Amino acid sequence: MALPDDFYTFASFATLAGTAGITAVVTGAIYKAFGLPPAKVGLVAAFLVVAAGLFFADKISDVKADIVGFFNAFLVYATAAGISDFGGSKFRGGAGFAGRPFFRSWF
Repeated sequence: MALPDDFYTFASFATLAGTAGITAVVTGAIYKAFGLPPAKVGLVAAFLVVAAGLFFADKISDVKADIVGFFNAFLVYATAAGISDFGGSKFRGGAGFAGRPFFRSWF
């Protein structure tokens, strides 16, 4: 069995795990770099990731796909928030985090 050439492919990008992972990492990076609130940045990031998925699938002009994508963005957001909350729960209250932690609760 051959190993894939890319870590993220268009096929893995379109899965719930792929979109939620991208959303969680982008939101964490923006929070870490600029201190913007992750709850708001995460929602915008989720919509942008879902819109990018629709664009790459050439379904951005399909009204039915856009409606499903709208609701999927909230699912991606909730999943990414859970990923970040779970990752942050391991470090909550611990010493050694000067400044903003990368993963933290969004709410």
